[in-house]
Amino acid sequence: MTWPESMADALALSERGLLAIVGAGGKTTTMYRLAAELSERGLRVACTTTTRIFPPEPRQARLILAENNEALLDDCRDASAPGRPVCIAWAMENGKLMGLSPEFIHRLLDAEIFDWILVEADGARCLPLKAPAAHEPVVPGRSTHVLAVAGLTGIGTPLDERHVCRSARYAELSGLAYGAPVTPASVARVCAHPEGLFKDAPHGAERLLWLNQADAPQALEHGRAILDLLRDAGAMPRRACIGSAGRTPCVMEVRA
Repeated sequence: MTWPESMADALALSERGLLAIVGAGGKTTTMYRLAAELSERGLRVACTTTTRIFPPEPRQARLILAENNEALLDDCRDASAPGRPVCIAWAMENGKLMGLSPEFIHRLLDAEIFDWILVEADGARCLPLKAPAAHEPVVPGRSTHVLAVAGLTGIGTPLDERHVCRSARYAELSGLAYGAPVTPASVARVCAHPEGLFKDAPHGAERLLWLNQADAPQALEHGRAILDLLRDAGAMPRRACIGSAGRTPCVMEVRA
């Protein structure tokens, strides 16, 4: 079977929306890939975060920093021509960008400056898997889409803080013993759990799943096992993909 070449097509993203990206295992890479693909369609795209992220490379996005809301909106209007994404943040602190509040992201949405706003709404300490704590993720309430990312390289690693972010919470949600090897079934349970990967997704938002790092050994088989388990449990998101966000082509399998 032939799959779409672009991640945006595989996820069936339309011409406009507010996408919150949660989970672990490649959220930032995923965000900038989607930004590039949507920009290639001629759309105006902004990237941002409600947490903290590393600044983009110049090829990924133009960085906009501002001290106050009005200056930031003015800068956004000046930079919103199609063709190159922008990354918006308040300031830089200790090498990371300080993100926007959901309230300001809603203002940006209402201003209709951009066709797509992509928001990294979760942190994971660069680990492949996580379960959210009580205060996470910070998803804008008017998000039209929520994309959960999970890194397949976490499967087979011990369930501890070296390999899984919020590992004790992951154990609670998945039923997997702390320290045991992470299994595809545990990933499926965290994805399906009401307090798991899609925690705080707004009612009515499209739920999307990207199983990342599928170019690793056995990862594609693990991804298929996760999707089979979600299907059998009646917990499949609106659309689910297996792939590798950092490679081209990036899409290996799509289920809808």
